Amino acid sequence: MFERFAFGGGGGAGHGSDTAGSSGAAGGGVVFIRATSFDGKGVYSASGSAAEASSGNDGAGGGGAGGAVVLRAVDVLNCVAVESRGGAGGDTRLDKLPFGPGGGGAGGRVLIQAKSIACSANVSAGSAGVSAYPGAGSYGATPAATAPDAGTPDGGTSAGTVQQVDQAFQVPVTPVITAPASGEASATTRPRFEGTAGTNGPVVHLVVDGREIGAAVPGADGRFTYDPSTPLAAGAHDVVAWSESLGVASSPSAPVRFATPAVVLADGGVVQMAVLVVPGNGDTVGPTPLFAGTAANGVNVGVVIDDGPDHIVPLDLLGRFRFQVPDSAPLSVGTHKVTVHSHNEAGDDGPYSDVVGFEVVVAGADGGTDAGTADPATPMVLVPEEGATVDPTFMFVGVALPGTTVQLELDGTALALATADDEGVFRHILTAEKALAMGAHKVVAQAVTAEGEAGPRSPEVGFQVRGPTDLDVGCGCGTAPAGMISVWALVGLGALARRRRARS
Repeated sequence: MFERFAFGGGGGAGHGSDTAGSSGAAGGGVVFIRATSFDGKGVYSASGSAAEASSGNDGAGGGGAGGAVVLRAVDVLNCVAVESRGGAGGDTRLDKLPFGPGGGGAGGRVLIQAKSIACSANVSAGSAGVSAYPGAGSYGATPAATAPDAGTPDGGTSAGTVQQVDQAFQVPVTPVITAPASGEASATTRPRFEGTAGTNGPVVHLVVDGREIGAAVPGADGRFTYDPSTPLAAGAHDVVAWSESLGVASSPSAPVRFATPAVVLADGGVVQMAVLVVPGNGDTVGPTPLFAGTAANGVNVGVVIDDGPDHIVPLDLLGRFRFQVPDSAPLSVGTHKVTVHSHNEAGDDGPYSDVVGFEVVVAGADGGTDAGTADPATPMVLVPEEGATVDPTFMFVGVALPGTTVQLELDGTALALATADDEGVFRHILTAEKALAMGAHKVVAQAVTAEGEAGPRSPEVGFQVRGPTDLDVGCGCGTAPAGMISVWALVGLGALARRRRARS
């Protein structure tokens, strides 16, 4: 009720074979008032309506559910009553057979808040209708009602809820950020945020560069602290804070600009952002998925699944990393997220990659998406991604079973053969002589058997090649991760193996 509320639902119509049944009744609405005080003998109501009776051989409609009443005052709240009752279900009048009466509507929701409250609340459920057939009572409709002829139908109550807050309504105090100071250059990528706020039970939300990073609860003295769990990228940042108490938000604080340092390697190089290649955002995987990607430099890479601990894995000489979820600790079925980051020798975290969301399914478990039906022999193109924009020369990257020969087909014409390495990754570099024309293109990867016969084909991937005027100044790269791999191609894999750490 502090953050959201709903209108009451309407009752269902009575079942029937002709037009003798009655319609379902309307649900209750919403009363939402904030004031200095409420005084008088009024009744604030958002009750559901009662259903009409059925006069023939059809069922009766159900009562409407109660809606929501929110009354919040700074001083006093005096009234006769606050109501969000469910409406009664309709009766059935024909006594030849026990035709079904309508069920009663559920009670709604009430929130009342003030320094002093003298106002009764009623969120009772509406009673079920009664059948005119002797002994039938409510004939299974609920909530239970006792018929005049002593029928005792089954059923239970469906009362609503009342929340009463015996304190004055007020907007929380706007927080003040005291650390970091404006213009401060922090010595860490995880600076502690400190400040002051009210003492009336607020939660302080911290927002850095337009994105909430966490929340803190002030102590009895109104002071709060927050230590980020994720490092901030190197450079300048703006932080603001706002308080929330009982669903009411304060104004945002004055922004504070500060700077965080880069994470530096022992040789002076700056740790760059790692890139996760597999899985892609929105992919469906099994319970023990493989996470693989690239990192321009760093000592090792941390893989963080669902904000859990670092799974630290090494980098090979080509800057690649991989982490396979073990069979002993499979991921649960459902949605998950993952991000990756490189470390320096001291174990400091470099910048985190963008969050990748994926879904874990078990083959055939939901009768729909089946992670077990994909043919592992089918190659997949990973770079470029569908809809990506790349340079005229870049590197195609994909995955297939280790040792598989793959035919790359560009715009319906054979382009080149590539072989998947021991990691199941295949590549093909477009040289300047094979530079692609500006505009739209599409690529397909097809497995080729040892006898030269065509095997499974990947889904078609469409992408765009940018023109010379669109190229990034000072960069021969395309979109990540293709851009990062194309840079490696330009500097040479041998040079990369000798210089894993990029100089700042």
